[in-house]
Amino acid sequence: MTDENIKDQISGINIEPADVEAILDLARTMRIMQNYINDQTAHGIAQVMSTLLKLTNAIMCTDLVEIMERGVQDPALDKALLNPPKVGIGGMLKQMQDEDFQKGLGIMIELLKAMGRATED
Repeated sequence: MTDENIKDQISGINIEPADVEAILDLARTMRIMQNYINDQTAHGIAQVMSTLLKLTNAIMCTDLVEIMERGVQDPALDKALLNPPKVGIGGMLKQMQDEDFQKGLGIMIELLKAMGRATED
């Protein structure tokens, strides 16, 4: 690319004061990040990411993700999110007769029990 081609491309660029300010903000942010990141911070971030990736791997190895994905795509959930029903003790007892509720509650109970067992290790 010749110098003249570069000049033609640059002359067609309109840089607004807001663009310059955004670039300066980015440079300032990079300077802050550069001062903040040290060995201890990097080690802390690595530990958090390691734990997060282990948890993600464990969840991905179960059917929980697939079940949750199908559950959040349920049109009835969308309707409930837009207009949440008010449920009291009587409503909870009434829902106990619903087979889907029973299954969901069973999954939640088993998850809670598994978490309780995990605390003993």
